[in-house]
Amino acid sequence: MAEQDERKSVPAPNDTGMIYGVDDVPPPGPLLALSVQQMLLLFTAATFPALLVREIGGDISLAGSMVALTMIAAGLGSILQGLRLPFMGSGYLCPNLCGPSYLHLSIQAAWTGGLPVMRGMIILAGLVEMALAPLIKRLRNLFPPCVVGMVVMMVGVSIIPLTVTNFFGAVYAGDELAYTDLIVGGISLFLMVALNVWGKGMFKMYCLLIGVAGGCLVSIILPTDFLQSLSLLKDKPFFDLPVHDLSLFTYDFDPGLLLPFLIVGLCGSLKSFGNFIAAQKISEPWRTELDMKPVSRGLMADGFTTVLAGFMGALAVDTSSSNVGLAGATRAVSRWISVVTGILFTALAFFPMVSYGIALIPRPVVGASLIFAASFMICTGLIQIMEEPLDQRKMFVVGLSIIFGLSTEFVPGMYAMFPEKLKPFFDSPLETTTVFGVVFYQLLHIDRSLQSFRRKKPKP
Repeated sequence: MAEQDERKSVPAPNDTGMIYGVDDVPPPGPLLALSVQQMLLLFTAATFPALLVREIGGDISLAGSMVALTMIAAGLGSILQGLRLPFMGSGYLCPNLCGPSYLHLSIQAAWTGGLPVMRGMIILAGLVEMALAPLIKRLRNLFPPCVVGMVVMMVGVSIIPLTVTNFFGAVYAGDELAYTDLIVGGISLFLMVALNVWGKGMFKMYCLLIGVAGGCLVSIILPTDFLQSLSLLKDKPFFDLPVHDLSLFTYDFDPGLLLPFLIVGLCGSLKSFGNFIAAQKISEPWRTELDMKPVSRGLMADGFTTVLAGFMGALAVDTSSSNVGLAGATRAVSRWISVVTGILFTALAFFPMVSYGIALIPRPVVGASLIFAASFMICTGLIQIMEEPLDQRKMFVVGLSIIFGLSTEFVPGMYAMFPEKLKPFFDSPLETTTVFGVVFYQLLHIDRSLQSFRRKKPKP
């Protein structure tokens, strides 16, 4: 009841320029279209389970099962985030996808002790996040506006490598480029941006969906492999169960991997923490200070979903930065879009022909979608940083944190000499900037903190 009263006291969503506010329920047609638009981005990580199975020498049947089970886990997580249950779920449009931050360590665990060890360690990482969730409410003072702005900005920056490689049709940086990929990606991005800037009504709201459709149409017209890839769908069953082997439900633990998975669980929490901050800033821009309660509930749901993924035999899942950016760019932030997105993504795990078809969307089109979402996140973070005057202390907090955060992408080899236990903190700009932002802000304000403490200390 207290939460409802608080929400009623703030400006209505229409006052902030939102098409659908965080608690609005869009009509069935727009709700379905906006959910499909969000779901398209979730497929960017749907291939990670197949990549893991290929790395450990598994067969295509195992790969298909892991992809489907991971989709189910991500779908259930998206539903939980949108529902806002009493102790779980952020209540924001913040869907889940297969967590790329867990991929490398999951492969290592599978190499070390097989898939049972990987599943057991994923469960452990999820429990770590669930344990941290209640504590986060006490840490609001560690995240002033300038630090929050940096975290929001780095949510977009952290997916730049994925966006650019996909936009140019490459799997890895350095792959050969094709002019057809540039044309497809360029037209897709132009449609998305142009419709978002100059479009009205449905054209503005569904700019990403129209851009994806336009990119796919151009891929059919130009000499690309898209049509040939679509022909493979005739061999896929329309409906199929994701599990054919009960060995997927065996678990084991490796004490040697305990510390690495504890650290990756913490880093995964930091990533999702940044996404929830970004979602709150976009969905409720009237807030003058960070509300940690929905963030805490979001982390609880995120950890629970990771535990569930481990029990199901799937890869770990976490929140999606690109989907938060898409919500802000389209001004449709209803949490019910996250719920319906999760339902659709879960259902598609049982329809291989449909899910494989969506997964075959050309890489340049996917890249254009990610660039579109990331650009909004970066600018939203910059606006947040500049909301209050930057004195000398805050200038160094922002500058130093961003420098060290971006260095993880510009010169990643510099961190190769770090102890293995610390490397996960330097895995991406988001985690690194968050850690350094909190540390530098406290260090550069330590004299003021001491003065405040002395004033509050009772006299003898």
